Amino acid sequence: MKRYLTLLTASLLAVCALAQTQFTSGKFKYEVIEGTDNWVQIIPKSTSESGAGYSNLVSSDFKTSVTYNDVTYTVVGIGANAFYRCKLNEQAILQLPEGYFFIDAGAFSYTELGSLKLPTTMELIHERAFDNNKLAGVTVLSGNPYFAHLASTQGTVTYTMLTNKEKTKIIFAPGAKPTQFSSSGTTYLTSITIPDQITEIGDYAFYGNPTLKMVNFHAGITRIGVGAFYETLLTHVSIPNPDCEIGNSCFSNSQVSSISLPQGMKKLGRHVFFYCTNLTSLTLPEGMEEIGMMCFGSCSLTSVNLPSTLVKLDSCALQDNPFTSINLKNVKFVGRQAFSQCLNLTSVTSNGMLEEIDGAAFTRCPLTTAYLPEGMKTIIMNAYFRCTNLNTFTVPSTVTTITGNPCVGATSLRAFTVAEGSEYFAAYDGCLYATGGATVKPRADRVEGDAPTGLTALVGVPTGWQQSVLRVPEGVTVIANQAAREATAVTEVELPSTLTEIRPSAFSGITGITRVTCLATTPPECVDEYGNDFTSEVYQNATLYVPMHSLELYRNATVWSNFQHIEGIDTGHGSGLVGDVNNDNDVNMNDLTALINRLLGDSGDICCDICADVNGDNFVTMDDLTVLINILLGV
Repeated sequence: MKRYLTLLTASLLAVCALAQTQFTSGKFKYEVIEGTDNWVQIIPKSTSESGAGYSNLVSSDFKTSVTYNDVTYTVVGIGANAFYRCKLNEQAILQLPEGYFFIDAGAFSYTELGSLKLPTTMELIHERAFDNNKLAGVTVLSGNPYFAHLASTQGTVTYTMLTNKEKTKIIFAPGAKPTQFSSSGTTYLTSITIPDQITEIGDYAFYGNPTLKMVNFHAGITRIGVGAFYETLLTHVSIPNPDCEIGNSCFSNSQVSSISLPQGMKKLGRHVFFYCTNLTSLTLPEGMEEIGMMCFGSCSLTSVNLPSTLVKLDSCALQDNPFTSINLKNVKFVGRQAFSQCLNLTSVTSNGMLEEIDGAAFTRCPLTTAYLPEGMKTIIMNAYFRCTNLNTFTVPSTVTTITGNPCVGATSLRAFTVAEGSEYFAAYDGCLYATGGATVKPRADRVEGDAPTGLTALVGVPTGWQQSVLRVPEGVTVIANQAAREATAVTEVELPSTLTEIRPSAFSGITGITRVTCLATTPPECVDEYGNDFTSEVYQNATLYVPMHSLELYRNATVWSNFQHIEGIDTGHGSGLVGDVNNDNDVNMNDLTALINRLLGDSGDICCDICADVNGDNFVTMDDLTVLINILLGV
């Protein structure tokens, strides 16, 4: 443990150092990793993609100490990528000397070697030390307190695997060559039956094995580690133990074409079968409750049968697959991009248990109708992003939260609709609004074009909206994220006096806007830190019209000042002269008297509170009196 802590400290110092001492002695290049004890590690002689620059090594090449510039250094380990892509000696057993205690990441990756023997002092081996190797195996000298090896006969050839001391966990599995070297040529590991005493397969244990096609798991396996069979030639996966933990990316990028999982297995983690392009059909067992992020992403699934117990599809769980329909059954949560790029998906059904659809869940799917059953509660922005065939989007009455425009880029969508009885959302002129909890129901006596009462936020303008003028009704305080993004027919925008906030990218993607009118006396806050609420073309070419009284406020406000053309308009609230409290088109002592009376409770001579708000902070206080006095004094 002392050596581990010393090495850890040395590694941190090495990262912080501008340059480490490196030198060559004998066949190896070394790097100083700890100055007090003069420790060095073997490092690559070359950093080219073709290899680290070593070949034809024998055990005697590995020294326990080396001298450089009259300083003697102790060799303690094999550094990162030290023998990457090297043909060390295919017919040899290399034995590392006593005193070596670590092997770093990639040290033997893609390495061709007969076999490797580890000393009793070895205590640290990086989990990625042997990726894609072509070694017959690893043996460990008796007496090592951390590691052991297990001989296992596969077919007619015996291989040795690196294990923990108890011989219950495979840490490293051989790549290609047998332990006995003969003139008959190379014998590759193509199939393996996991020994009965093994209960765990470690992280990356078989990572990148270039020939492995079959693995037989027994019921005692409780864990298969992260990336354990990543990028192998496995064609079939059958796991008998329902309580077996399957690590992230366990079978990613493999040749798996069929899967057999046990009844009662509850969860598959992230990337477990990602990019298994030979996998065309999927039936998951009853009992499974969750499919992790990217678990079956970028496979070749043409049919998917989900269990009735499944409640959660995590982010990208089934993205980029060619199936045409999906029955969600009792799924409650569809994660971000769960079906993104499923370019043949035209039908979505379920038992009506769906509660939440996360952002971009159905990106670019060719759906014509958004699947939104009653009972849903939450729709995250861009859930149906770029669904160009989408022409129907009806918000269920049960939905309480929509975080932003749910279908930007749905160019066929002309209007949003909202189910009768919704207390949280309403459709007005084809656009989607939040109502702040007010009950909004269809009224037979409503005049066409009248806004329903209680609208508080503009949530979405359909991308395929055909009107050129977007008039946001009074009462609306917020323009939601990407609310009108890419609604390219819009050329004029009218914003109400009640508006207080415009959220990111609200009008992005619209280049043809020529006129923006904002009636709010205080410039609404624009929370997009990059100022992308409007496009650069709009900032440059459109004219922004604002209340005359607030003209200077807009010219100096964040984001609003991006407009190259800003003009004041008469909104019926005073002359527009700053300090003209009594609205007589002049700023004089009569205005000072009027403002004092207003502060004392008499507002008879004041046109409106806007006129009395001399400093434009939306309040009438003594601060306004100070500003007015300074105006009268010419300060």
